[in-house]
This record gives sequence, C-alpha cells and structure tokens, in this order.
Amino acid sequence: MKVLPFLLVAVLTLTLWSCNIIDNPIQAPQEPTDTGQDVKQNVLIEDYTGHTCGNCPEAADVAHQIQTTYGSDRVIVVAVHAGPFATPIPPEYPTNWACPEGEELDKTFRISRAGNPNGLVNRTTYNGKFIQSKDNWAPVTVDLLAESPLLDIKASPTWNSTTKSVSLSVDVKYLAEGTEDYYLCAWIIENGLVGDQTDYRVSPSHVTNYKFEHVLRGTLNGTWGEQLSATPVAKGTTITKQINYTFPDGKTWNPDNCELVVFVHRYGATKNVVQVVKTKLTSK
Repeated sequence: MKVLPFLLVAVLTLTLWSCNIIDNPIQAPQEPTDTGQDVKQNVLIEDYTGHTCGNCPEAADVAHQIQTTYGSDRVIVVAVHAGPFATPIPPEYPTNWACPEGEELDKTFRISRAGNPNGLVNRTTYNGKFIQSKDNWAPVTVDLLAESPLLDIKASPTWNSTTKSVSLSVDVKYLAEGTEDYYLCAWIIENGLVGDQTDYRVSPSHVTNYKFEHVLRGTLNGTWGEQLSATPVAKGTTITKQINYTFPDGKTWNPDNCELVVFVHRYGATKNVVQVVKTKLTSK
C-alpha cells in the first residue's frame, strides 16, 4: 500500500512545478513548424515610454530581460518616447527624446491615452487586448516566437560618414503567399543615451544619469513605410527595395550607436508585424 504516498508526492511536486512556471514570465518557446527554411519568426516589442513616467524604467528592464533571454536578433525592442510623459520640462527634464513618427504612432494606437507603461508586441491582439502591459510582453513573445515565419528579411545598409547618409538594400522573400497590404518600414534607433528620468524604484526618484536604450529617432521611409506590392505575391517571390536616408541637419546622433529596425507590417485593418530584423548602421 505504498502507491498512495507516492502519488501524493508526485501530485505535490507537479503542483509546485506548475506554480513556478506561472510565476516566471520567461518561458521557452515551442519550436516552430519546419518550413524547410533556416528562418525563424522574430518579435518587435514597442515600448511606449517617457522620461517623466516613474514606472517606465521597470518596463524597460522587462523588455531587456526578454531580449536577453531569447537574443537581440529574435526579440527587437524599440523605445517610443511619446505622449505627455515624453514632453520636455526644463530645467529638470530638458531633453526631447520624442520624434514626429513616434508621436503619430502613439496617437494612432492610443498608447499613452491608455496609460504608461504599455506597449505592443508585433502589434497582435492577446487575450482580447491590442495594447499590452509589461506583464504580458513575455507570454505574448513566447507564443509568437513559436510561429512559422511568413517572410524572410535581409537588410544591408551602406553608411557614408561624409554625407551622413545611409543606403539600405532590403530583400523580402515570401515564405508563404502575401497580400497587398504588406508594407515595409525602416526605423533608426539609438543606444547609450544619458539623461534625466523619473524612476519610482529609487530615492530620489529623479535620476540624472539614466541610460536610455533603443530610442526611436526617426524613420527612413515614413511612419507606415512603403507598399511592397499592389497585388498578391506568390510564395517564393523575393522583392528588393532600396531606401536612401540622410541624417537631418542639427541632429547629434552617434551613427556608431545607431541601429536600423526593418520590418513588414500589414497596413490595413490589423497593422500586425509580419516579420522584423535589426542591423547595425555602421561597422566599427
């Protein structure tokens, strides 16, 4: 009659293990279905933030943890400074980290109106919600990383340090049939920026040397990008786009700290991100 104690121990062990999984938001994704291609589905986390948002640094740490867990080539984070929390308040918060494209995104998706910190994960709906709190970023990411990719994107930039311009060549290969609402976007982000930030986790909460990462600086081809094809595209097709961009006058962006985020989204009813990649602007 030793079976009953053994079962009780097994059930208790399974229960404790299950609780650990629920408490830990970072889980291993399931392997995607074999598509015959050495291509994986990547995820774009848009972290809508602002330098007077005291809860936003914690959200930035969550995004960083997810990116560290799965790799910066699979999980790509963009910090979109927009809305009231991003408004400069000199002399305490003098720097404007926002850009017109980020403000347009925020107004379209109504992120800051819903409250910060919040964000989007591949602009997908999860548990009936489009805008996701930081606590949902990990489980949504896990689900998306397990999906089979519909596109393969290869982005190759050429930087001209004299003219401060970049020539970006993008190859988009369709791993499945695509629709005419596929639009290609190219964003520029900058890392290693230092400035003032409110952080409620520390005292005093005004941090004067906060390090900002993945800051959206602007877009190379507009907020919503450019259409890949005006008609449906067959599986196996590759479309090449050339995008040229010059740093605006007066900008002090450090090209060595800049990266290009290139993605395809459905510019229609859903606006969900189909695939995303990231590449360095320059080669050090």
